[in-house]
Amino acid sequence: MIGFRKKAEHPGAISLDKGDNLTPQSAEVARIWVTNNAGSSVWIDAHVLADPVAFGYLIADTMRHAARAYATTYDADEVTMLQAISDGVVEELREQFASITTIQEGKLN
Repeated sequence: MIGFRKKAEHPGAISLDKGDNLTPQSAEVARIWVTNNAGSSVWIDAHVLADPVAFGYLIADTMRHAARAYATTYDADEVTMLQAISDGVVEELREQFASITTIQEGKLN
């Protein structure tokens, strides 16, 4: 259908209209939401990538894409943005600023 747009699941959802073509073999691995002054909500489907090392590779790739997104959005240097993101990851892992609450152990549904 020409011009068909999928209605967003939530008003704050990222549009997938101009992204890669997802196929029946595509699977969502993670979903991350942030609420102003209330922290984050993170869903992980560990069944998609059974090897946690592969999940680490995906996180690294995600960080590189994020650095490019920040660089192009804020007219900044991509390497500088990647370093800032990496610094934030290291700081959060080292300091563990907030505790996490798991709602569904090891499964989504």
